[in-house]
Amino acid sequence: MPSSRPVKLACLVCRASKIRCDGRNPCSNCSIHNEHCRYEPSRRGGARRGPLAAQELARKRAQRVSRPPSATESRRDQEHPYWTPSDPGPAPLLSPSPIESGPHLDISLPGLFSGDAQEPPEANIDVLSPTIRTYGCDKDLLNAYYIFIHPYFPLLPPPVSSQYEDKYMALNIHSPYPDASTLPYWPTSPLGLALAAMLAPIPPQTSAQPKDDCAAAIRRAHSDLYASSALESLQDALDTCFPGDRTDCSRSTLHPEIPKRIEPILALALLSLYDCCQRGSVPRMRTWANQALTSAMDLSLHVESPDIGCLDAHRRCWWATLFLVYQSSILNGSDPIITFDDHRITTMFPEFRGCREPWPLVVNAQVALLRSCSIARSLIRGTMTSSTTRDIQDLEAYILNLASEVDRFRCVTHYQGTEADASRNLWAISNALIHTARLTLYRIHAFSDHPLFHGNPCDFLATHTSSSHTARELRLSPTRLAEINSVFPCTEQAAVQICLQSALVISRVFRRLPSPNPLYSDDVDVGITSPRILSRSKDLGSPRSVPYMVVFEMQSFYVLATLLGRVHAAMCSGTMGNYAYLLPRAIVVTAVQDAERLVEELKCGFEALGDSIRADAVFDGVGSMAREVEGALESMVMD
Repeated sequence: MPSSRPVKLACLVCRASKIRCDGRNPCSNCSIHNEHCRYEPSRRGGARRGPLAAQELARKRAQRVSRPPSATESRRDQEHPYWTPSDPGPAPLLSPSPIESGPHLDISLPGLFSGDAQEPPEANIDVLSPTIRTYGCDKDLLNAYYIFIHPYFPLLPPPVSSQYEDKYMALNIHSPYPDASTLPYWPTSPLGLALAAMLAPIPPQTSAQPKDDCAAAIRRAHSDLYASSALESLQDALDTCFPGDRTDCSRSTLHPEIPKRIEPILALALLSLYDCCQRGSVPRMRTWANQALTSAMDLSLHVESPDIGCLDAHRRCWWATLFLVYQSSILNGSDPIITFDDHRITTMFPEFRGCREPWPLVVNAQVALLRSCSIARSLIRGTMTSSTTRDIQDLEAYILNLASEVDRFRCVTHYQGTEADASRNLWAISNALIHTARLTLYRIHAFSDHPLFHGNPCDFLATHTSSSHTARELRLSPTRLAEINSVFPCTEQAAVQICLQSALVISRVFRRLPSPNPLYSDDVDVGITSPRILSRSKDLGSPRSVPYMVVFEMQSFYVLATLLGRVHAAMCSGTMGNYAYLLPRAIVVTAVQDAERLVEELKCGFEALGDSIRADAVFDGVGSMAREVEGALESMVMD
């Protein structure tokens, strides 16, 4: 009979199964199930020696993660690669470091430093002196979150102390491999590591060459180090989260209004955002978002309970996580694991001070976009039904009602600071999502000659539309195009007008979206400034936002580029009459001026979206799109 008293050391099998172990060797459970019984000391528990000891432990863990791979490990990575394009399935939680085996660091960092793969990397370190963005303490790291992330993705509660100017440290790097021991500060929690991973790709403003390939590779290596360290430390953190337990009142060391038990969920949400923006990996974005949502439901964050503390933190964590689940489903061409209208969800929307809270608009906009993508993909696959025309009409009415509501309830607030910026930006993002849904619905009908923007791998509609063709190979037959055009309740010219209107709205949203303001301070009157619009300068070393909507920007960019090229060619050839339906009025006397005004408007929107995408290219996931934008901008130069 096994002992009824708990033992000090359980075997690994019983510990993994979370069942009682009798402490024998082999124990009774392993004997019954014919398992290999093995004992090892647990990493959990032990003496608490304060934040300095915790930081040193985290630093040692990061050094273990960041060490260069041995010959044996390299052979193992070649036999079992961490990720390949042909296998985009979910990665395990405790995955190998992307520095060792991921797809992002296939480049040779020593070669970037020296210019010669055979020459020691230290040869030209002093000449290039690349720098990275680091922080000295939790307070400065959290303050940077409220500058660069919160205004565009309000995951955490409002700041409890006054905002101040960004206090980063521009650290010179003297090795091509990231080493935690060389950093002035190492976060001790998964949430802090995930925040550091999101901020590391942003170049220091003092960097003389923010777009230098060597410096970009160094920032990429350190951001991957933070991300992989966060994944490793998440295992222990998730083990301390007990489903349904709301009695734990311990708080995060980063923010006093965040319960410690939801820190792993917030970290997973940030890592989902990181994989989208920095690595450009939608499958891994979806993996972490789904795992965060599952953990949130295990902790009953989807159920409103006013008797617990930190209610605002629970609300923001839940709705931001569900937002990422929908976003990854839209990009991945699949259904979310839970929908917004699930009857189990009773958690209220987060509130913003001083304005009508925009979360309902964001939620409804994502619902519209998901439905629009579903209909568009069914048209591409040829799986239309007899109700497709009716579905298009119903969705069009739903989108127009949302667009009217957004215009009627504009987010107006006289408050300043990161919370006010977040409320204004979420309203603007909901507007962009609504018109992205309308553009996505009509784009195939409007541009039937290249409905998937042939040759553009960033087209999210081309993703997963065919198991045997890539986005570059997929072409729709004339018969399929005729079937598609027959189900729309409008003409092709009307569809082009709709796409033009929506693309221009999206361009205005991103042209007016304020950039991060590292100089803002609650305590200085100078910091209270109006939202800054992206400048036309060539210095694009700072991001416009957190670019989780960049693929939607690219869709609008290509729509405007296509129309701009066609209209300009028609003006030069004297066949502008073919596009007279795009002009506000068909009067012969003012036809030339109307056409020039249309070209000017198209060009303005085209350049605004291009500038926004190029500025966000500090994140690696936007790099390929920024290069496409550069080529398009150069080819569309007009007199």
